[in-house]
Amino acid sequence: MDSNIAAALSAITNNNIVIYDDSKHRYRRSIQLNQEALHQSHLVGGKVPTSLRRVPSNPEPFPFRKTIFIKTLSDKTITITIESFQITVYELKSLIHNEEGIKPAQQRLVYAGNHLLDEFKLSDYRITYNSTLHLLLSGNHSALFIHPNLLDPRFDFDFTNVNDDGKIFMRGSFKYKRPCGWKRIALNVLDKYENNLWLGIGGNRRTHSTCPVRNEWPVSYHGTAEHNFKSIAQDGYLLCKGKRFLFGRGIYSTPNIDVASRYATKYTFNGEQYLVVFQNRVNPNNLVRISKKETGIGEYWISPDGADLRPYGLCIKKVNY
Repeated sequence: MDSNIAAALSAITNNNIVIYDDSKHRYRRSIQLNQEALHQSHLVGGKVPTSLRRVPSNPEPFPFRKTIFIKTLSDKTITITIESFQITVYELKSLIHNEEGIKPAQQRLVYAGNHLLDEFKLSDYRITYNSTLHLLLSGNHSALFIHPNLLDPRFDFDFTNVNDDGKIFMRGSFKYKRPCGWKRIALNVLDKYENNLWLGIGGNRRTHSTCPVRNEWPVSYHGTAEHNFKSIAQDGYLLCKGKRFLFGRGIYSTPNIDVASRYATKYTFNGEQYLVVFQNRVNPNNLVRISKKETGIGEYWISPDGADLRPYGLCIKKVNY
């Protein structure tokens, strides 16, 4: 399974991801894949319908030079000093090129789940002083390895032959549609945040697998690929145009893995085709829900900030044609 996970992450990140054993032999110069950078760089964000309250553009917080941080999948942090947040994304890529020698064409920058377009200004994405952006590299031939502490096999579960018809599972105060038909690979997220209550651990005990636990966050899924040339964020925007929000951009996911599978990344492993999506916990306090009745397809969830959505598993499924 480790090699399959490496293949899945290679497809998601567009990088060469290898298993830990290979990093000790065939890929001795490989660098460890950073979990937080993986999470934040593969959220899917986008604009939401015009808000009732106009969201102001970022003010220039200080009159002097400003610092932003660029984090790579290997957890390297690049510090860039700029004159203004009115520079374009391409101009920022040129500054990164000057610092690191990475050509702008090889750079993909992500902020708050949004892949930044060259012609837009940093202020268009509400990038501010001390913001952290994530850098993905196209055509990167150096390998990244999966350290064993990235995963938590204790919480892996094979839902391939599980049927939940007639059963209702709850996580928090929300229904939990388990990933039936998929294999769930658990990411190691215990003790990564201020507490583990968001996972339903460390507080009241769960009395039954179907029951919720106080203060836990509900479960959602998201894929990082496109369906009919649209991401989950682009489709979500079109499907919820009748809504009005108090924030201008959001992170999109769905509580239904069947909806998420439309945006699943496809990859090949040992001659077989697979799909992969992220499984998340979502902060319910800031969550906006767009019902299946409103979209006609399925329920979509929108969170205002990347910190409101925490990936804690990968769901993998073999495609049977």
